[in-house]
This record gives sequence, C-alpha cells and structure tokens, in this order.
Amino acid sequence: MSQDNTPPRDGSPRDKDDDKTPPAPESPPLAAGEQPPAAPWAPPSGLQPDPAPELDPDFVPDPAAQPDPALPPTEAQAPSYPSAYPGQEGQPPYPGQPPFPGQELPPEAQGDPVNRQRLVIGGIVVGVLVLIGVVIWVLLNLLGARPEATVTTPSATATPGPLPRDANSKDFQVGDCFADFDPNASEARAVACDTEHSAQLIGVHVYPGDDSFPGTNALRDKGREVCKASVANLNAAADNYVLLQQNVYPSTTSWDRGDRRVDCFIVVDSGNSIKEDLLQK
Repeated sequence: MSQDNTPPRDGSPRDKDDDKTPPAPESPPLAAGEQPPAAPWAPPSGLQPDPAPELDPDFVPDPAAQPDPALPPTEAQAPSYPSAYPGQEGQPPYPGQPPFPGQELPPEAQGDPVNRQRLVIGGIVVGVLVLIGVVIWVLLNLLGARPEATVTTPSATATPGPLPRDANSKDFQVGDCFADFDPNASEARAVACDTEHSAQLIGVHVYPGDDSFPGTNALRDKGREVCKASVANLNAAADNYVLLQQNVYPSTTSWDRGDRRVDCFIVVDSGNSIKEDLLQK
C-alpha cells in the first residue's frame, strides 16, 4: 500500500492532529428560568477599537475664526442637499431653505414679497384714480350738455308800437313801463316811460321749452336772483323813488301752456308816481 504525501490545498480541512486551536470551554449548565450571559463585545478579527480622542480642557476656540450666525453662509459653508426628486428640479428641498447647489429658483420664487405687495398696492391706487377721473369726466359732460336758459339782459328797448296800448305778458320787453300795473293779470297797459306809471320791467329769465316744471320755490328763488343782478342797471333817477322788487313767474297751469318767463319789475307801493325811465341807456 502506498502513502499519499501531497499537502492539502489552501482552504481544505486539515487533520485533527494538525489543528492546534484549543477547544472552547464549556459553559456551566443554567438553572431553570436563568438567561444566558451576554457575550462581551469583541472587535472584528485584526481590528483594534479607536481610542477616544483626548480633549484639552483648556482649549478655547478663536471667536474670529467662527462664522457670524447673522450672515448668510459662504460657498464653503453652504449646506449641501440631496438631489431633488424627479419633476422638482429647481425647487428647494422644503420651503424656507436655499436651493440645491447649482440650481436656480423659478422667477416667482426669486421675487421679493415686499416689492410684489408694493406693485399690487400701486396698481390698485392707479386704478382708483383712473376710475375717479372717468367719473368726473362723465359728470362734467352731463352737466355741460344741459341746455342753458335764455336770459334777457336789461336794456332800454321798449315794446315797439304806439303807446299807450295793452300788451300781453308773453310780449313784455325789458325796459317797458306800465300804468296801474297788476302782477296777477295776463295783460298790462304799456305807456311811455316819461309819463306817469307804476312799474318798469328790468330783468327776464327764460327757461328752455323742454324743461319740466321746477317747482314754485325754485321759480321764486330764480326771480330773486334775476332782480339782484338787474338792479345794478338802474340809473341815478331811481334814488328819487321808494322802489320795491316784484317777481312774476309761471304757475303750473301757465307752464303747461308754454310760459317759461320769470320777470323782475321795480314798482312803487301805490299810484302812478314814476315819471321817468329808471334804466341806464
């Protein structure tokens, strides 16, 4: 019988006689309910635990070398973030944080909220000013489009024709003189102003024909306005008399018949005591 003297290949088992590893000690038997003791931690084969670094208890960091927490971090101090999820390129990892390195924020994220608020407020103010301007323009156009009433300025031109004669109130002219004047009558006796008379027409206001009846109070106020403007045209002879103002304006019935006149007369309290023309020439 021949003997095999070939050595075993690497990693092949060896004979029990060649294994020099001492057998593991047997653990004593455990009592009922007792847990086996935990095995002590051992570093991996061939590695030694890293001893804790020694700290200098007297070490004080240099304040000048520490970053200012109130300033933004520099490129060397900027935090790094993981890559954005698919479809979220250009977005910061979460609100309030800077974007990833190399990424750009979308235009809406780069805008200053204060500037955007100022732009919105400015737009609202401009819109309100434009609206106010349009309203004012419309109101001015509406007011300017209303027809103006015809006002006859005082003059010394009397009603043409032979005098004396009876004249209808709608034909009265500024400067006419009347004897025995009755403001409630539709006709009056027109006479020459250098003869005895009791009234003289000094001012007239005529409303447009398409106006609606303004009301008695408005007509009375208009008569007073016409008289106030017309007495300035009286001459020096008016100082020789005690004169009163007499307003004559249409009623609702006469307005419906087309009467639009508001007349101002100067009168004496009684009699035909005026004997001259009292209007300036």
